[in-house]
Amino acid sequence: MSDEFAGMANLMAHPLAGMAAASAIGFGMASHAFGMWMGAMAGAAEASQRLFEDKPRAAPVARKPAGLKLVSSRQVTTPAAKPVRKAASKPADDLKAISGIGPKLEQVLNARGISSYAQVATLNAAGIAKLDDELGFGGRIERDDWVGQAKSLASAHKSGSKGAGRERS
Repeated sequence: MSDEFAGMANLMAHPLAGMAAASAIGFGMASHAFGMWMGAMAGAAEASQRLFEDKPRAAPVARKPAGLKLVSSRQVTTPAAKPVRKAASKPADDLKAISGIGPKLEQVLNARGISSYAQVATLNAAGIAKLDDELGFGGRIERDDWVGQAKSLASAHKSGSKGAGRERS
């Protein structure tokens, strides 16, 4: 007999050694099968849980921004601002001219229905606090004086001058 199989032949020559080898192989196969079964059950449970969830995992559907109430087809009001009439063709003001508002924040404000200097200028203390809390700014709106800057920009916008707002370099 070759040297590779000599050890195996000796193992199988003794009945107790043969039983030990068969048991070890059997336990190994059984534990592997049990692991596969548990993995399949965990996967099935996860799939079942996703199937019966209240909220689907699909992409969120675009909704009306929180805090806005449609009063009429041409008038939008926020709880923090007086109603502001907007013409459908009038472009939004450049809110980035307010120090502290960058391109991303301008998009967030526009999504919330705030797109003009007049809307920012008419924010009251409750509206500022609510917006500050919703955006997680910790008082940044008052520190940067958005309302004062917006009033200055709105009056300059009406007169046609460009002197108000953030200094550009």
